[in-house]
Amino acid sequence: MTSDERRFAGIDRRTVKPALLVLALAVLMSVVLPLIDSTTPYHDQVHRGDVAEIADGITLVPTPGWDLATGALVGHTRSPVGSTAATELVDGSVDFYVQAAPFAGTPSALLTRVNQISADLHHARGRAAAATHRYAVTTRQGVVGVADDFAGLTRQGSVVAFVFRLREPSTASQGPSREGVEIVVSGPRGSISRRRDDIVTMIRSIRAAS
Repeated sequence: MTSDERRFAGIDRRTVKPALLVLALAVLMSVVLPLIDSTTPYHDQVHRGDVAEIADGITLVPTPGWDLATGALVGHTRSPVGSTAATELVDGSVDFYVQAAPFAGTPSALLTRVNQISADLHHARGRAAAATHRYAVTTRQGVVGVADDFAGLTRQGSVVAFVFRLREPSTASQGPSREGVEIVVSGPRGSISRRRDDIVTMIRSIRAAS
């Protein structure tokens, strides 16, 4: 594909999905999560042994008892999950949202872009959210990501960014592709504290197919 074919109206097609990933997560943090009604009922409960497919080749093991609000479980969907996908798990007033899309940068770069757009949206809405210093997060597979915590007027939580390397059989000669994965966890302070072990376990369970 030539450089002209990769561009449309002056926009590089390869940058569209990463940009949408960043924008979707920033809007989620700044607009959607603050409006979540904790009384909203969910009935698609996750059971022991269930595995969520958060993107093509990337999975997460949900904690039994949480509810799958959006997304697909391995072996329970007829349509294949693509490289751009979203998964949402809910337990009471706590929301665990995962968004994935191709991303060629670093976890730190992904987190920076999400936080910047989120800060701009908060400023436009006249609200502020304080964030902590960044810290490393490592999955059980050994993939290292970066995270920070945030606190708003009614909700607090964490944002975690990973970039997984995926080797596609059809393009092996071109090297591995990269998939950006962002996790946004949000809820009232007490609710987040009570579910911290569940949250950490689910984040560390994310893995890419070898």
